[in-house]
Amino acid sequence: MVLLVLGALTLDVSLVVFRVDRVAVALPEGPGTTWVLVGLDSRAALPEGASVEDFGSTDEVRGSRADVVLIVHDSGEHTSAFSVSRDVVVSRRASPGRLALSWLDGPQSTVDALCGLGVAADHLVAVDLAGFAAVVDAAGGLDVDVPEPVRDRLAGLELPAAGPRHVDGATALAMVRSRHPEHLVGGKWVAAPEDPDGRATTAGTVVSALSGAVDSARWRPWRLQSLAWAASGALTVDTGTSTGELLALAGTELDEVEVLPVGEAVDGTLARFPTDATSSALDAAGMSCG
Repeated sequence: MVLLVLGALTLDVSLVVFRVDRVAVALPEGPGTTWVLVGLDSRAALPEGASVEDFGSTDEVRGSRADVVLIVHDSGEHTSAFSVSRDVVVSRRASPGRLALSWLDGPQSTVDALCGLGVAADHLVAVDLAGFAAVVDAAGGLDVDVPEPVRDRLAGLELPAAGPRHVDGATALAMVRSRHPEHLVGGKWVAAPEDPDGRATTAGTVVSALSGAVDSARWRPWRLQSLAWAASGALTVDTGTSTGELLALAGTELDEVEVLPVGEAVDGTLARFPTDATSSALDAAGMSCG
């Protein structure tokens, strides 16, 4: 019986490992260990039950952009986590461009762009829209605090009450994708004040909540297996990252994800340039590249 159980577990682990997609990228050298986590906005794989009308088709929205970028850095003494604005200007094919657009040229372009910013990626992990929602659902949903009622019809977000909420994968994805939120004021929905860091802040909040959900799953084997199966089918990882390293990342507690400071948008555009505060934050975390 023991041999049968061990055999079944080995088969399950083998299948999980086999399901992870791999991508070859040249990773730069830098101090400590740095994970780059990228949420892609490709319309090729939509969340279960989602309609093309809500997200747009692959003809309407071509390719994949780095919609969410998070950095987790272990200096050996402490762990730092940053949510990076998708609109920060980086070097893209020797010319400036927004970080979000770097993935259109492939994952290597994003890795190189981040190196120019001062982030040396040791590991690269990417997940698409459908994969993110599936992982959240496999984790049993997320516990988040909603500071005030919010909705965003374009993103499919509808949270009409403030306070602690348990959200599913579709709602968590809508929170991260929201660009035009509205708040309930005096019984009426009004446009929320513009916040350039709003999406980066929300992404950090959601990922922190997901980290907590993953940590809780350790004590529920059935939940852990479901989570591992969903994640393995959702992730694209660089070829040099081992399964053990992925497990170590999953065990990292992200109590706080800071928004990496960058400049204000330039002349009514989306573009935001790195500042001295950007370099200072990365230096304080012990990061550098090149």
